[in-house]
Amino acid sequence: MNLVLHQLLSFRNPQWQIGNHLGEVIKGKQFLQFEPQIQKGILLHRFIDTFSDSHASVKSSSAHLHFNHSKFSPIIIDVYYDFLLIKNWESFTQQSFTEFKLECYRLLLENMDLFPEKLQRFTHAMVEYDWFESYGNYEGLEKILSNMSRRTKFQNNMHWAVKDLYLNEAKFELDFMLFFPELIEKVCMFLEIPGDSLV
Repeated sequence: MNLVLHQLLSFRNPQWQIGNHLGEVIKGKQFLQFEPQIQKGILLHRFIDTFSDSHASVKSSSAHLHFNHSKFSPIIIDVYYDFLLIKNWESFTQQSFTEFKLECYRLLLENMDLFPEKLQRFTHAMVEYDWFESYGNYEGLEKILSNMSRRTKFQNNMHWAVKDLYLNEAKFELDFMLFFPELIEKVCMFLEIPGDSLV
């Protein structure tokens, strides 16, 4: 659910952005039904997820939450890394976060016909409730995690995670700042684009 990270690492390429968003719901070989550059965006989404899940810094962050949040720790860290990305936004791109956010919303709404019904509902809610903005502050994070907690069929206490995140922000931020530059490098290699493409 690190939506902001996925969109930023689509490098303002509309087809990659659309594909990366589709990657939330498109599984297996379903990606083959789309045109090649959208396919690339879907595969990019999977690459980011696979690399992130195996990275030592992400594992370190998840382990720090494991006592209180068990198997839901990686989900919480996904969301929180968007918070840390927004906090450190100017370290990675010169485009303002507001401009980036509005461009993403506009692009995804204009291409809604490419999305399955479930993703259409998801996208409408994302824009209507301005989830990207919510990721950037603790009040918004608490609402997002509470909503996720209610939608999950298994017992969890994700809605209490904000306290743990806030109290340990420095530790998580250190993990993130070790992880994200390496992720950018690996994504640029995957996409075969220059390493300074975010600037």
